[in-house]
Amino acid sequence: MCGCAKDIAIMITGIYENGDTEPHFDYCEDIGDGRGFTAGIAGFCTGTGDAWMVIEEYKKLTGSYGDFEAMATDLEKYAKDGSDSTSGIENYCKTWESLGKSDKDFQKAQENIRDQQNYDPAEAASNKLGLKLDVSQGQIYDTGIQHGAGDDADGLLSLIDETNKSFTSDQAGDSGSTLTINGYQVDEIVWLKKFMDVRVSHLKSPKEKDNQSGNAWAKTTYRTDSYSNIIEQKEYMWTSTVKLLDNDAICRIDQLESADIASSDGSSSKNLFDATPIRGVNIGGVFLIEPFIRPSLFDQFLLTHNATEAPIDEWTFSATLGKEEAKKQLEQHWDTFVTKDHLEAMAQYGINWIRIPIGYWAFNLTQDEPFVDGQVQYVERLLGWAREIGLKVELDMHGAPGSQNGFDNSGRRGTPRWLLDRKNVDRTLDALEKMTRLAVEWDDVVYGIQILNEPSRWKWPVEEILRFYNEAYAMVRGITKDMYFMVHDTFLGPNEWPTLVSSNWTNALMDTHLYQMFDNYMVSINESMHINMVSEMTKDITVFDRTNIGVVVGEFSAATHDCTKYINGFGKGSRWEGTLEGTDHPSCPFETCACTGDYGSDYTQFSEHYRRFLKRYIDAQLVVYDRAIAGWFYWNFRTESAPEWDYLLGVEQGWIPRFPRAAVPLADESSSNSLEVANTEFGDLQSSATPGSGAGVVPIHTTIALVLFSLLAISIV
Repeated sequence: MCGCAKDIAIMITGIYENGDTEPHFDYCEDIGDGRGFTAGIAGFCTGTGDAWMVIEEYKKLTGSYGDFEAMATDLEKYAKDGSDSTSGIENYCKTWESLGKSDKDFQKAQENIRDQQNYDPAEAASNKLGLKLDVSQGQIYDTGIQHGAGDDADGLLSLIDETNKSFTSDQAGDSGSTLTINGYQVDEIVWLKKFMDVRVSHLKSPKEKDNQSGNAWAKTTYRTDSYSNIIEQKEYMWTSTVKLLDNDAICRIDQLESADIASSDGSSSKNLFDATPIRGVNIGGVFLIEPFIRPSLFDQFLLTHNATEAPIDEWTFSATLGKEEAKKQLEQHWDTFVTKDHLEAMAQYGINWIRIPIGYWAFNLTQDEPFVDGQVQYVERLLGWAREIGLKVELDMHGAPGSQNGFDNSGRRGTPRWLLDRKNVDRTLDALEKMTRLAVEWDDVVYGIQILNEPSRWKWPVEEILRFYNEAYAMVRGITKDMYFMVHDTFLGPNEWPTLVSSNWTNALMDTHLYQMFDNYMVSINESMHINMVSEMTKDITVFDRTNIGVVVGEFSAATHDCTKYINGFGKGSRWEGTLEGTDHPSCPFETCACTGDYGSDYTQFSEHYRRFLKRYIDAQLVVYDRAIAGWFYWNFRTESAPEWDYLLGVEQGWIPRFPRAAVPLADESSSNSLEVANTEFGDLQSSATPGSGAGVVPIHTTIALVLFSLLAISIV
């Protein structure tokens, strides 16, 4: 195996090891697996010797240890002793990361040792067997990485020997390549399938005691499952390139990034959830104001009103100010709170969609309502910027007459009255029709229509909501056939979603909003439980996504507490501190519950630990939302004082990734759909390190491995 095929094999293993296909020369951390620091493109560890080999190789290439000089004595000792100590090498990761980002010699040193320790022994084993197919050699390489290339009980050579002993007669096949095993003629794919069976048996029941810790190996059988998928497609040889759907034939595996991607027959389509993931951000709090997004708009009333009499939503904001002053303040808000610079920054960070929430009163306002209109010209300005920048848009009907849920995000907090009067439904459909016609005028920009945000299943029977959905579908499809028709799940679980949809809908998406801080239990759990909760909350989503209706997470954030000012509504307290009406005690996971420091509004006071947690929590969510379903929209693009809800701030501060994204150091699987973060800093999670190779391995979600050549839209030619 050589050239492009070798690169592909290394990248497939990179998916298992680091969560994506890019070589992460600058990756470094202590994952708590008893091997010291784990770093670089092959999980080189200070406690197993291969990290020291990289540093020695770097010295051969450059003549010195460079910035590792002060640590060299300790590093050599820990390598020889097999020690996981980090004493005296506290700056190791900082040094590794710095050199890994830009020093070509250091990157070359990593590649040399990876090949010397992993690729070359695997290639030698393949040559000795007479393997000719790239898929076979790729599996041998991956086995060597995880199990080690030696002859210990679980090592590559032992697995090969065990496989060979099972053949006691000729075994025919159709691969076109035949091996001589124990004097018998064995088809290469027949041999490979048997080898993978043997490997799986060792993953489930390792022979070496060191490999049995935490049952970690048993959770990584997807490393053979994905190869079985390749075999089923008969993609035995990776002869030249991996061709992406945009006809960019290159020697790499990657997710599709172009804004407009042709389908396999060369035609274009708005139906993109089977190609490019939606990577979106909400432009919330602009055309429907919310107190927590821009509290200054509401705090002005505390100077003139008692807290109990101050406005709590856009309805009372406008009623208190009167139409003239309300329009003056809101026009200034519409004009300045979101700018072209914001959209350009998001595009630079890899965002390809925006979701624009709009209240019904922008399209259907009666004289007796205090709301003001005039939003549409600013919405169109936003659409113009999106066109210039190359962003796709979803228009979202965020508030309905009478309020569909009673939340301030509907424009009117209090008892919802939407379905109590048919006139409200008719006005909603009228506003939706006007919004849809606006979308059609901008059909090169607007790709989706969300007919209503978060209608309340607690207030309205599901069959009544479905009746409205079907009326809205008929109306929208009477205007446009190919825009996404998007409905909200009303906070029902995925198993109940079929009651909210119709089988005859086409090009439809289910919108679900996933937050972990709006009830007492959620705010009371610790950080590792929040990360593990991602799998609980998403375990059935990917199954539904494979029906005729896709799934998009239309709202999520980095928040796991409700300390954010006004997040529960203007003038309301928090569950965290026990000050929210209806709570009688604090519900945070600590002995002392205070909305300060890591849980305050000043991100400059966040600890490094909390910043790392925010990154891990976002990564845990995105590994599902970005790869296993249609996509996602972060809530929100910006805020005045809510750091965990502020996308632009999160990217700038490093807890939200840019795309193409960095490595996602994830997982441990406790079930086929579970996710855990292999970092003991956030709890007692077992690391997924694989002792046989000395590499600190951090595998990813099974789904990604299983659909490696389909979800990523790859065809090998």
